[in-house]
Parts: sequence; C-alpha cells; structure tokens
Amino acid sequence: MKKAIVFAGGGSKGAYQVGAWKALNELGETFDIATGTSIGSINAGFYVQHDFDAAYAMWSELTAGAIMTNGINMDRSFEAVFSQRDQLVPFIKNYISSKGADVKPFHDRLQGYFNAGKFFGSEVDFALVATEFPSMNPVTVKKSDMARDPENAWQWLAASAACFPVFPVMEIDGKSYVDGGYYDNIPVAPAFALGADEVVVDLKTDNNHEGYLHHPRVRYIKPTRDLGTFMNFEREVLDRSMRLGYNDTMKAYGRYYGGLYTFIPQRGADYYQEIAAAFISLLTRMEAAYDFSGTVRFQRINKVPGCTTLLAEQCPMGKEDELHLFLAALEIYLKLIGKDDEREYDLDQLLFELKTDVYGLYPMLEFDAKEAFARVKAFAAEKTGKHNPELKRFEDARYAIIVTAVMRTLQQTRYGGGAVTETSDSERTEEPMPSEIFAALEREEDLPATGGRVKEEETV
Repeated sequence: MKKAIVFAGGGSKGAYQVGAWKALNELGETFDIATGTSIGSINAGFYVQHDFDAAYAMWSELTAGAIMTNGINMDRSFEAVFSQRDQLVPFIKNYISSKGADVKPFHDRLQGYFNAGKFFGSEVDFALVATEFPSMNPVTVKKSDMARDPENAWQWLAASAACFPVFPVMEIDGKSYVDGGYYDNIPVAPAFALGADEVVVDLKTDNNHEGYLHHPRVRYIKPTRDLGTFMNFEREVLDRSMRLGYNDTMKAYGRYYGGLYTFIPQRGADYYQEIAAAFISLLTRMEAAYDFSGTVRFQRINKVPGCTTLLAEQCPMGKEDELHLFLAALEIYLKLIGKDDEREYDLDQLLFELKTDVYGLYPMLEFDAKEAFARVKAFAAEKTGKHNPELKRFEDARYAIIVTAVMRTLQQTRYGGGAVTETSDSERTEEPMPSEIFAALEREEDLPATGGRVKEEETV
C-alpha cells in the first residue's frame, strides 16, 4: 500500500508543517509520495530529499529578510506594519521596480537547499501544482517532468510558491507561472494520481479540499487555532506554529489528547475512558433532572441541542465518543478557571491538581442545580475575578450543567485499582483522596481530610 503526504500552501504557515513532520517522524510514519503547493511544494521537496534537519533548520532561522529584500512581516494590523516603517519605504521601492517583492534572497536560499542528486535519487515520488499566467490554467509538474532539466528543477518549486501579486511571476522556458494555490492549494488529487492508496494532509487550512473532506482514505491534520497571516515570519509566530504542528499531529494519531488544549496521557486509553464514563453518567442524570421549561419558550425541547451535542461540536471529526466528550468538557472548565491553553499538560498531573483544587469545595455538589451552579460560578470567579467573560456563559443552563458535571466528576470519582467509581458525601471523610494514581503523584500516602479540606502536613 502506497502512502502519500500532502503539504498544503500557506506561506509562513509552512512552519506548522515542519512541526507536524517532526511528530510523524517520531510516530514512525513514512511516505512513498509527497505532493505540495506553494510553500508546501518546498517542504515536500525537502521530504523527498529526506532532509528533515535542513527543513527544520531553515524554519528555525527564517526571517522576512531571508525571503524578500528589505522584507517586512505582513500582519493583520496596521500597527504591526507601521512598526517596521524603517523597512517599509525601501520595500515599496523594490516592489515597484521589480513588479513585486524582490525575492532574490528566497530564490538563492531555495537553490542552495535543492539537491538534484538527493531529489532525483530518492525513492519518494513527487508532484507540485503551479498556475500558468495569465491564462490561470493549472499545471501539475511531476518529478519525471522536472528531471528533464535537473539543475534548474528548483525553479518549479519557486513557481509553485510565486504568490502573485506579492511575489513577481516566475519565468520558466519562456512561460510565466504564479502560485499553484490559485487552483489547488491542497493537492490531494495529484497524490492519488501518482498511485497513493492513503493520504495524509499536513495542513488543513480554511480553504479545505471539499472534494476529499470525507474521503475514507484521507486523514487531515488540523490546526487547532489560528496560525496568523501567510506572510508573517516573526520568530515567535514561526516557533509557535512549529509547536502547534507537532502537538496537533500527536493528537491526530491519538498520542496526545485535546482540541484547543494539549493533554499528554500517561496511561492507556481505557483508564481515561472509565473517568469519561463516570462524567457522562453524571452529566446525563443532571441534564435529565433539570427543568428547562423556564428557558425554552415556544419551542419543543427535543429541538434544542443537548449538552452532549454542544460538546460533540468541539470534538475532532469522527471522534464523538465518551472520552472525547469528557475532554471537550474539561477544556470548557479549564477555560473557565483561566488555565493557559498554549502549554502542554500531563493529564494525570492535571487531574490530580484539579481534583485537589475542587476537593476543598465543601459540601460536595449535589443535584440542586441552581445552588450548584451558583457555587461553581462563585468558585470560578474567586479564581479568575468577577470580570471573567467566561462567567457570562452560565446564562446558558447547558453550559452550567457541563461545568458542574466536570467538577462533580472530579469531586465524587475515585480513581484506583484500575476502576473508577463514584463516592458519596458521607464517604468523603473516610477516604478523601483517590487511592492509586494520586498517591503515586504525591509520592506520599493519601492526604487526610480535616473539615472537608486538605490539610498540609509536615514531612521529614
């Protein structure tokens, strides 16, 4: 079975792809075919050459000046552009005289990285997409086509990445070409045309390939957050994109969990699925017991999306199982209490810290919804301040039910011995802390309860 990797277009977002490539290497994934458009064609070229280290080094040191003479970072805000005013005037002058940005630094760098011996000697097949100008007809260029002029084959990579009108058109053999993204920014079809049986798309941008969105043999690695503009080469932005690409790929392959947040599991999925099952049981009973008649007017309740429907909308496509529903709810709770969504979390340690935190909320939350909602809201406000915009979401009873169910799961579920069971309020004083996992994390015996709160004891 032949597997292909598709590198989509996206300018500076190509840093995300290299982060994803790093994760794929660690996962042991290899591909027989690489296709790309625009910046993706360049990353795909690196892949064909087996030059991950060179690709990673390039993206780790890339700047706007390495792409364009007097290059500037093109962010969405005027302030960001104006902050580069010393480079702005020279850039505009070069832009006018060159009928586009002066991309000689980019072409010199690309020519230096392209190794005809490695590229054409590689067993990995290749294709890119460019667009003929001014007809705007698409052109698919295969490795065999580029072999006719090996030493100048790098020019096809430059043509595919000629994001006109920012970049000037690329001339090859008397014809003009511009960015392949004008026709196909995600070249899945060329990958199948080269004989791929399975395709991994290394960047799912906003302009998804609708023709293959639900294809059973196409796997998408999806950015969980905005990557910024395609011409922003600020170091912080590129480093962040590389990190996100790595984490999102680990999530796509089930090594990490989470959507906006990144959870690193330390145990098998069965363990967390038991915790998720306890959460779903609590959530289901709370939702069934809640009286929605005061919030639903002139509408049948069966037409109102339920809690699990809201959570499913945040789950990865095709992963609306109990575990991912629980993780989606956990992310809502973390957002409420102000946890940083850019960092990675050890999932066991996180659950331990959260349980320790909510364990001090005494007495335990019960089914009296209004009282429970008020206590949960006050708990969150105490942690993040009364002006936390997430607190306004409590106006939706479904949101309040989800958050309260997470906290009740943390409070009332005992994790230990491979089993997950609910504990009652009366059991709390006898066995206040979960037995196995939390004891391991503490590296001590279970903490005792004193008046419903955890007491710190001196250790020798």
